[in-house]
Amino acid sequence: MEYSQPQPRQRRRRHIWIRLLLILIVVFLLVDVVPTPWALHIGGRFTPLSTWDGYGPVRATDGGKYVLFTHLQGGIFGTRGRVDCDGRGGCNNLHGSAKLCTEGGSTYTFALTGAVHSWWRTDGARSTIDLTGGSPTALPDGWVVAFHGFWHGPALALASPDNSFTEVFTPRGAIRHVTSTADAGGATVTLRYGSSDAFTSACRALAAG
Repeated sequence: MEYSQPQPRQRRRRHIWIRLLLILIVVFLLVDVVPTPWALHIGGRFTPLSTWDGYGPVRATDGGKYVLFTHLQGGIFGTRGRVDCDGRGGCNNLHGSAKLCTEGGSTYTFALTGAVHSWWRTDGARSTIDLTGGSPTALPDGWVVAFHGFWHGPALALASPDNSFTEVFTPRGAIRHVTSTADAGGATVTLRYGSSDAFTSACRALAAG
């Protein structure tokens, strides 16, 4: 049986598609990876997919105890594939999702955005994380739970000193729909690398007391 060889025109088309693919890969690297090379080594770990999962216990000044899990995606492109900028010259380079479980046994899921203020590495970098939305119960309309802190090697130490956490979460973990400055306070958490399964185990231990 004889096999026909690809015609010159077919070979040229194939080469064109290969070149276009290579160009797209180079453009992606220049636009997304070059501005944030730290995303390939988050928390001292090799993260070729620019993702990092971590969790840790949250302590609030009103006595509330929780566990926070974050799925972080480094890079300037948001979850919808667009550059996420605030219009004031700053762009988020962290996106993803977060889960918060409570002593009362509830677990909430939130959208996550933020920034790592560094270029080469996360260690020592000032970082911010904002939580919005929420399910199965949403935060009050327009509400943002804000955390600020620094990376210390493999750990991300964060604090929410602006009342945004304690005003919206009760000590038992219910979400308030009417907030008040009477519930002003702060919260702290140190996130360390860990899986969603480890987070679930920590939540069970928290609910069990």
